[in-house]
Amino acid sequence: MNAAAQHLNMTASAVSQHIQKLEKHYQIKLLNRTTRSLAPTEEGRILWQYAQQLADLSAQTEQAMQNLRAEPAGDVRITLPDGYAQTPAIRQTIALLREHYPAIRLILIEDNRLSDLHADHSPDIAIRAMPEPDDDRLIARPLAHWPTMICASPDYLSRYPIAATQDLPQAHWLNFQDSVLLDTLQQLGLSKVLPPSRTDCLNHSSTARELARAGLGLSVLFAGDVAPYIADGSLVQVLPHHPLPVRTIYAVTAYRGQSAKIRVVLETLSQCFAA
Repeated sequence: MNAAAQHLNMTASAVSQHIQKLEKHYQIKLLNRTTRSLAPTEEGRILWQYAQQLADLSAQTEQAMQNLRAEPAGDVRITLPDGYAQTPAIRQTIALLREHYPAIRLILIEDNRLSDLHADHSPDIAIRAMPEPDDDRLIARPLAHWPTMICASPDYLSRYPIAATQDLPQAHWLNFQDSVLLDTLQQLGLSKVLPPSRTDCLNHSSTARELARAGLGLSVLFAGDVAPYIADGSLVQVLPHHPLPVRTIYAVTAYRGQSAKIRVVLETLSQCFAA
């Protein structure tokens, strides 16, 4: 008893009390006590074996958790809005992770809803253009600030020129989100009313973008999404000297402390969105 107490940094009486509590809990005798010896009963030896297994499992769990924090490997599930998987930032993220962290496998889920990141089998990271989440359980890391842009193809603008903001209500719009279009019109000093001539492709910015590239109308899109198409000339920014609302792109997670694989992905996302 004294040796056990010294090993556990307890008193001998405290050790004895713990044993008595175990015997009371299991309703069996765990130790044979005499004036000269102290030995476990058969039941005591069986309990010790199970206790040793629990101690080993606890040590294995601790080691596994340390490995998760130290070794960037495994699946990382990312949910992101429709069309974002095609943006330069995401493409660059995939390329860098494949080059530097081949043991990480990304699972991209295009979903316009903000998933419950605390639920079972939930995504590890959610990428969203949104105000900062008001759920204090979520950690929102800003990745980039993307201005909104009114875009159209050169072909459309040659047929339906837009010289001033007053020309916009008569144009045909490719609308993927009412609030984005309405905020843009309001910023330009126009009535906050949805234009009657429009095609709604709600929650599908990639569809609105591709229809705009096909010469079918105007669309309010995010700068980071359309940068390659502005560069190749398939889209043109309409009224570029009129400032429009800016949206913040966030990487949202459920916890601040992260495993190595998620931490690496978050750092790579930040690097690529800032480029």
